Amino acid sequence: MKYRFFAAFTGALLTVSALSACSNNNTSDYEENTPAVSEDLTSEMTETDAEEATVPVREADTKALSEKSAANRPQLVFAMDNGDYVYSAYKNDSDTPVEVYVRNDHKGKTEELDIPEGSELLYSDGEKLYYYSADDGLCEYDNKRSTPLNKETKSENTVKRDNFFFADDCIYFAVSDDKGTEIRSMDYSGKLSDKVYSTERRNARIVGFYDGKPVCSYDVGTYGYICIFDSEKSSTELKTGNKPYIVGDKVYFIDLNSLCCMPVAGGEEEKLSDERCTDFCFYGDKLIFTDGTSVFSVENGRTTTIFDTEKLNNCDYISGLGITDDKLFVCGSSGSFWKSIAEIDDSGKVAEEIIAGIDR
Repeated sequence: MKYRFFAAFTGALLTVSALSACSNNNTSDYEENTPAVSEDLTSEMTETDAEEATVPVREADTKALSEKSAANRPQLVFAMDNGDYVYSAYKNDSDTPVEVYVRNDHKGKTEELDIPEGSELLYSDGEKLYYYSADDGLCEYDNKRSTPLNKETKSENTVKRDNFFFADDCIYFAVSDDKGTEIRSMDYSGKLSDKVYSTERRNARIVGFYDGKPVCSYDVGTYGYICIFDSEKSSTELKTGNKPYIVGDKVYFIDLNSLCCMPVAGGEEEKLSDERCTDFCFYGDKLIFTDGTSVFSVENGRTTTIFDTEKLNNCDYISGLGITDDKLFVCGSSGSFWKSIAEIDDSGKVAEEIIAGIDR
């Protein structure tokens, strides 16, 4: 087994705080434990200074952004209580590189986790990890031991990150068949709740919560929609776009390569940027997005380029952004089996870079 890892530090290693999750709650109804909805956003369209930026954007107040919502977005790294990072990497001990998950202590020691090949790591509470296995469904990984939680989480369909939402006291998961999709929940021991939300749309995913109820997304042809539940069997459909993200009373999404938003309750779609957008996230009170080449930071109505692909090791493009434990990460890629993950600050300065790919 051959890895190549690179890590460069600037400053002292920060202690990673825990993501809260309660693992011993056996109640049968979790509605009262649904993640709190963030405060309303206030926004104002402002033209940017041509010398400082080229992208007109909407200012977004994201200080009340839920940590749980950020933790349930696709993660580039997972932070553990002791400061370790866990992330996917490629090993080259066969004709075709294989993706595995690695734990890194930032001191030169890395360890491959004993997670079945083809599984997808979804969430960390700081002590335990949770991954999806095609054979067993959702599993808990703790101290090198895997425990399947409930066979109902196993699906014959393709499972994505947003098929699951990890709340404080329960885990929501989407189950789809020819009749539509059900949103179920269970506690962290695997005990199912009686409450089930259902929609006739197939392959719906969970993208957040609004008014104490889950919000789903799904595709109809080439268009993206969200489903806002009024009750367990009643919902309202809203046309949006790709990668929807509920923040307060707004849903942010990518529509025809443009970053847009609109009220969850319905209304006019607003285009937030004239630049191409391939991914976005919220970092403190700043909106961060990428066009696949550069990373932009938006604050107080001004847009600044803070990072570009050239700052990453041997990367041709930026493949994703992510927030873990209030830290901003950028992932760059080249080819099929090369990637570099960098932790950066809000000015684009690299705090640490991890090479998790195979040499070209």
